[in-house]
Amino acid sequence: MTDVDVLVVGSGAAGLCAALAAVEHGAHRVLVAEGSPEVGGSSRLSGGIVMGSRSGVQHANEIYEEEDDLFHDYRSLMRWDIAAGPVRKFARRSGETIDWLAAHGVPFFDRLIFGGEERRPRSHAVDGGGQALIDALHRAATARQIDIALGQRVDRLLVEDGRVVGVAVGDDEITAAAVVLATGGFGAAPEKIAELFPSAWDPERTWYIGHDGARGDALDLAGALGAQVTGHDRGLRTLGPGGTFVNEALLPGWVVLLDPNGHRFADETAPYGILDNAVRAHGNRCVAFLDAAALEPPADLADRYRDAYKQVWPNHAPFKPRHYKTEMIEFLLGQKTAFVADDIASLAVEVGLDPTAVVGEIDRYNAFADAGTDADYGKAGKFLVPLRTPPFYAVPLYPIAVNLTGAGLRIDDCARVVGADGRPVPGLFAAGECVGGLLGPLYMGSGNSLGLATGVGRIAGEEAAALATGAQH
Repeated sequence: MTDVDVLVVGSGAAGLCAALAAVEHGAHRVLVAEGSPEVGGSSRLSGGIVMGSRSGVQHANEIYEEEDDLFHDYRSLMRWDIAAGPVRKFARRSGETIDWLAAHGVPFFDRLIFGGEERRPRSHAVDGGGQALIDALHRAATARQIDIALGQRVDRLLVEDGRVVGVAVGDDEITAAAVVLATGGFGAAPEKIAELFPSAWDPERTWYIGHDGARGDALDLAGALGAQVTGHDRGLRTLGPGGTFVNEALLPGWVVLLDPNGHRFADETAPYGILDNAVRAHGNRCVAFLDAAALEPPADLADRYRDAYKQVWPNHAPFKPRHYKTEMIEFLLGQKTAFVADDIASLAVEVGLDPTAVVGEIDRYNAFADAGTDADYGKAGKFLVPLRTPPFYAVPLYPIAVNLTGAGLRIDDCARVVGADGRPVPGLFAAGECVGGLLGPLYMGSGNSLGLATGVGRIAGEEAAALATGAQH
């Protein structure tokens, strides 16, 4: 007899969903071990957007999709470089997962949003963001008598005859018929970022926006058993100048981005995952250009400068610039991480770009703004505002704010951790950000991470309960 049927390590969205699903599929004794003093991990700090297809909310909005529409879109955007088995199962059940979350008290808005560039909206916004999502799941777990042990950071897995049979916290050992690892990513562990997410690593600038408990514990715990790790250098980065610790995922539409060659390379209003991928393809560095009118708009253009974002979320106040406003620009100038000049050519020299290329590119952009059509990258005409009012400003940007880490444990379509020999590690499951292979070269859009966390969390909990109870699937 084990101490518990299912033991879940981590109390973020993936862990709580796994615990709830385990109870609903027959596990009588379920324990969640959380290393931090509070429930929720990075999930509670998130924007609270969950991606899903064929949900009740979609149907209420008269949006109907085929079973594999999300999977096909996902795999195409990821260039087929993903673990198709678990992604297909997540995608097919994603709408069901949204409905399941709602049934457990998660307060979704009736209106869907576009998480990226999908043809039909699939991203479901939680009223109250990530904290409201966690609060609802925590209440549901408490109602089902799921124990949550806080401040209990698991330091090793218990193994007998090659099978995981529990966990240990110091000298305390707890046995379980099945263990689910849901410890989050490794964004709070600089050495793991340098090793596993090197394109995001800059020792002087890189910082992590999530929970400080995200130290890659699952990699250490399962790594001691020889579990496979996949998804090297995958994740989500957002742009920043360094030194501000201000995360700005979405840029105001009137900013112009130029690459290290002084050329524009993307629609500046693109979703942050797509923009991250574009920056990666253009030297992992770019420069944002703006003029004085953006900082102090003339009265007749104030509304146009204010309405600078394509994304509108029902659970979020209207987006506003965070770096591109007077007080922050002055701070960056003082830190010599921004530059100012009275003409574009001089500014290009200050920032280390070819002045001929930069002047030509800004002139080209201004012509598009005058015409109301971006013939190069298709930015909507409402965001095309010319840069003609001196002084002009340039802010060098780097993809240094780590939002999500994508390297992690390899799993199969039953969320079982895969060992070095290619076989599932008996008794061990994983879900959430500690799993690798579910993200390809880019982040699909808002809700991608929580969609995977909740969906794969459910699968892990169901399968762990089946193992614990001896049920046959």
